[in-house]
Amino acid sequence: EICGFHVHGLSAPFEAVVLNRTSGEGHLRARGPIDCERQREFTFIIQAHDCGTGPEGHGEKRSH
Repeated sequence: EICGFHVHGLSAPFEAVVLNRTSGEGHLRARGPIDCERQREFTFIIQAHDCGTGPEGHGEKRSH
């Protein structure tokens, strides 16, 4: 079960929202207005994390 996403990137003005926790489906959206004339490309990584605990009882697991 996916609890959330984290967007990694220096200037990525985006956030990822979970739409379906079971399937892991999500939605990427801008946090505010984006000026595509000024910056046409963004580089970022989206990492999913689940609600469960790892094999040793530790907190959430994250995707690679």
